[in-house]
Amino acid sequence: MAIDFNALRKLNEGKTKIIYANPDDLKSVYMLFKDDITAGDGVKHDIIQGKAFVDWQTNRDIFEYLNRKGVCTHYISAPQERVCLVKKLDRKIDIEVVTRRVAAGSILKWGDMPEGKRFDPLVTQYHYKDDPLHDPMLDQSYVNFMVNNKGATEYSEMRKINDQVFEILEEAFANFQIQLIDFKLEYGIIDGKVTLIDEITGGSFRLWPYANEEPKLNQENVLSELNPAGRLDKDNYRMGEDLDMVQSKFAVIAEITGKFKDLP
Repeated sequence: MAIDFNALRKLNEGKTKIIYANPDDLKSVYMLFKDDITAGDGVKHDIIQGKAFVDWQTNRDIFEYLNRKGVCTHYISAPQERVCLVKKLDRKIDIEVVTRRVAAGSILKWGDMPEGKRFDPLVTQYHYKDDPLHDPMLDQSYVNFMVNNKGATEYSEMRKINDQVFEILEEAFANFQIQLIDFKLEYGIIDGKVTLIDEITGGSFRLWPYANEEPKLNQENVLSELNPAGRLDKDNYRMGEDLDMVQSKFAVIAEITGKFKDLP
């Protein structure tokens, strides 16, 4: 039987999802995906019909894969199309945790580095989640002070999980000749533990196809080994591409993540 969301209490509505109470289990909530897409801290906004379904598929497949790999996540199940059942938070951590393997996007400007620079080890940064302030990045030396002197172990736990998830997904996408460039994830506290929450969809990461079948990805700069023009992620929307094209690229991501169930 389909869930009647008109009969449920809305707890929160964001740019791409709505959270509803689950009257049958107070320790879980429903996460309903929307067709909305935004960029520029919400300044740019459109509706893409069918995006919610594609995002739901991608999110479902990735979280089920991560759960199978032993990652601590909020995901429970996908009871119907566009809907995920997830664990209810004790509290949300208002930080976006960004991990990068290849330099792309904003880091090219503020970090003054060439596109395609490869990071090994991974680079992980914390951004305070606030659209009007444009999600400012926290100073790493102060984060270290908070961990070492204030016992704020949440930061180190988030970094540990981010790195773990990046390496899992980087390896998974590599099976389909795709390089995971970077991503941003979010966290909350559930039952006293730092837990991966929210969504992982085409708006969460950058994905660039390989430029050839056997790319040399251990170089200082890997731009020539990849095909950024064939990107599958939300950068297509940021760059003003046609909405149908944006949706078609997100559908390719869903097709790929749908095969994660067959990976070891």
